[in-house]
Amino acid sequence: MASSIFVYNLLPSAPQIATVVYETLNSIPDDETSYFNMQLLSDSELSGEYVTVQTVEETFYNAAQRSFEQRQAQRASVVYFNIYNNRLEVWGNKTSANRLVFTISTAFQNRISINAIEVSIEGIISKLQDYKVKVSKVCFEDFLFTEDIVGNFTVDLSSYGDAFSVLNKYKEKISRMTIILSCNGMALKISISSKGTIMVYKSRDSFDEDALDTLHAILLK
Repeated sequence: MASSIFVYNLLPSAPQIATVVYETLNSIPDDETSYFNMQLLSDSELSGEYVTVQTVEETFYNAAQRSFEQRQAQRASVVYFNIYNNRLEVWGNKTSANRLVFTISTAFQNRISINAIEVSIEGIISKLQDYKVKVSKVCFEDFLFTEDIVGNFTVDLSSYGDAFSVLNKYKEKISRMTIILSCNGMALKISISSKGTIMVYKSRDSFDEDALDTLHAILLK
């Protein structure tokens, strides 16, 4: 299961931020279109789901009448998120993340600031050299092949002896790279783009505490 991850700083920081968020969001009345499911793990950590429900028109085949008909159905979308040491972590797509950030900001009436943490490939490359990691596919853009030939190409560095020499030399030309990180016997496959998009090829529930700490250490400042 692949999912994008978006991380935000919550300001002002507070030692009981998860409790504050939990109590504030729980005070929002449930309705037929949206609600929260949350579990408070400690004063500084919670996990949750933000569920939105839409009524949609569906086309179905009526075999008895041998015709296509319309009917209304309820379709739910779930945004998975976590509060972890004054950071909001959202697993999903950008639209879902923006929807959740807007809902939380509205609930707090802008008494807290939710700021996206920017991730750079250059910074991640520097951190990765301290870990046991295999560099898989790397995409380069606007790469100068010869004096008059510029193009984009993808290379697999998983079997190359010194992948970091390539990454460090051409890091300004990398548009996306995929790495496989080893952590306590677990293989974490992560894809990072030059625009700051992070794709993780595991669900958050499958991470143990050490794996999460490693992921945060690599991705966050």
